[in-house]
Amino acid sequence: MFVEKSHIAVAAAGRLIMAAVAILLSPAIADAASIVIDEAEINAIFSQPSFDGTPVSIRFNPPRQIVAPELLVINNLTELQALYNLTPDPAPTVTAFFVDQIDVCGSVEPTITGHFAGCAQLPGHVFVEASDAAELSPAPLMGHELGHNLNLEHNLFNPANLMAPFFPFPGTELSEEQVAILLQSPLVQTDSAGQRFIQITPIAIVAVPEPSTLLLLSAALGALLIIKTKKSTREPIRFV
Repeated sequence: MFVEKSHIAVAAAGRLIMAAVAILLSPAIADAASIVIDEAEINAIFSQPSFDGTPVSIRFNPPRQIVAPELLVINNLTELQALYNLTPDPAPTVTAFFVDQIDVCGSVEPTITGHFAGCAQLPGHVFVEASDAAELSPAPLMGHELGHNLNLEHNLFNPANLMAPFFPFPGTELSEEQVAILLQSPLVQTDSAGQRFIQITPIAIVAVPEPSTLLLLSAALGALLIIKTKKSTREPIRFV
């Protein structure tokens, strides 16, 4: 399918506008996590050919924020469990937390500069992502952690696979065997039209309520971003 040049120009302009807004809203203090969702790409992952024409639609509830400054940085398993305990919705709804930093997971997950990119229950209905990592690779990171919730373990043999423990260049492939496993998860629901779907509630952890949080919906990118008004002052992520 060919895209007209005018459409490409519009998409490029949209990217520039989003980048400019992010810069304007980024002064100083690490007191909020950012929600980063690439809805189009996450749906593409869960509708690839291995699903054999029966895709799973990923549907997002309205984004939320929870004031919990002590959980912006997850330092130990007690704090990780405390975060999971904040889950507002029971299964089959999945909760996706976004925090500033994850220093412990309890399992072998990809790391960047010694910090975890994400962590998830295996199986379960809760996962957490570090905002900076989510910005680097929104859909593959979310898909990987959601895969754990759906009872998928790591694939150590195929770097192109979604469940390969590599970051920030993860794969997106799912095998037919993996699809068969995830389709057995109680998190996969079916609507009245027969469409399989997974419902996700995204939640940003913040230090104080942020009424001025900006919600941007970019049709060009298929990405839903909540950009906080106060940005982390941590050093830029370096890949290891």
